[in-house]
Amino acid sequence: MRENKGKILYVLLAINIIPLFLFGVISLIFGSHHLSTIMHQQVESELEFASQNLITTLDLLYPGDYRLRYEKATMVYKGNKDVTTDTTAFDQVKANTGMEITLFYKDTRIATTIEDQEGKRIVGSSAPAEVLKEVLEGGKPKFYEKVMIFNTPYFSYYTPLKNADGTVIGMLFVGKHTKEVEASIQKAVMPLVLGIITLIIVIAIFISLYLKRFVNDLLEIRSFLGQIAKGNLDTNISQRLLNRKDELGEISHSAQDMQHALHVLIEQDALTTLLNRRSGNKKLQQVMSKSAKDNTPYCVAIGDIDFFKKVNDTYGHDCGDLILKNVAAQLKQIMHGHGFAARWGGEEFLLVFEKTEEEQAYRLLETLLGKIREMESEYGEKIIKVTMTFGLTQSNTNNLTELLCIADNKLYFGKENGRNRIIR
Repeated sequence: MRENKGKILYVLLAINIIPLFLFGVISLIFGSHHLSTIMHQQVESELEFASQNLITTLDLLYPGDYRLRYEKATMVYKGNKDVTTDTTAFDQVKANTGMEITLFYKDTRIATTIEDQEGKRIVGSSAPAEVLKEVLEGGKPKFYEKVMIFNTPYFSYYTPLKNADGTVIGMLFVGKHTKEVEASIQKAVMPLVLGIITLIIVIAIFISLYLKRFVNDLLEIRSFLGQIAKGNLDTNISQRLLNRKDELGEISHSAQDMQHALHVLIEQDALTTLLNRRSGNKKLQQVMSKSAKDNTPYCVAIGDIDFFKKVNDTYGHDCGDLILKNVAAQLKQIMHGHGFAARWGGEEFLLVFEKTEEEQAYRLLETLLGKIREMESEYGEKIIKVTMTFGLTQSNTNNLTELLCIADNKLYFGKENGRNRIIR
């Protein structure tokens, strides 16, 4: 018992903690991704805001259009100011925000805060082809999460620079080192990671302690389910478990409901909710034994829906299922208080009239056959009507196979001689 208890405990721990761990991992992945996305969007907004402010500042400080002087790209003026040599505004922004600034005249970097390894500003170079096409030629600002500038990745925002006539004359780059942004993201994500890990550990400890307390009750439930698995559907679950007000009580009630459902599943036909053949046969044997013991009569009838295959072939199996359900409802109604009905197979049904003489059973069948004839089954825009043929016999043998054979032969005779009738 102790070994089994340990196995159950370990399984339950695995069932609970592994999904918890996976949930934690998924939460970390999605949470980190979501937080990273938000921060990327924040960086984009910061760069866009800085870019707009810089353009506004340049327009206020140096009114006028951008132009070449002496046709040399290294001397670009904005209004009357040489912006290739005066980078005061750019340097101030970099000092305050850490952002790198670059001014492009057409596709050429003419002023920048970016320096090479020797501390020289990297002017005279061009922007990536993708940026030139989308921003310089397309005339629209664009944010990029990874632009390589001299082998260094940047979060970048490029804005087209336009003269008064709307001509795109160059671009303004504002960017941050990717490593700096990613470091900020990792710093922001770390509390989330630690929080989720701590929560997982606390919950795992709580689950472990709780499972150890109710594992004995689980073993009792397992024993109950084991009895059901062996076919002992009459076993009872402890009332103490049923009286519990927690999850184990719910599980106990569910196990008991399952026991009842298995009774129904084993005994009942799923489509018609009549007894299935196995249960009908078993119950007929019980009626036969009781009849022999009490010396009381009973009758057996086997009925079959006429031309049912034609219904299926013409209207489809869904229509056939509807007919079977409607016929079953009529059988239940007529057999209530007189015995039971079972689906014997396909469109064939077994009717057992308990403590009933043949004449009374015949009258009941006549009433049933009349109801079947009047029954209308609506399928789409169609009204489907069917009839049935029955073979009826009163018990005069203790041989179940022989009794059923007699009823079946009478049914066959009715089928061969016109259908829609009762043969006794």
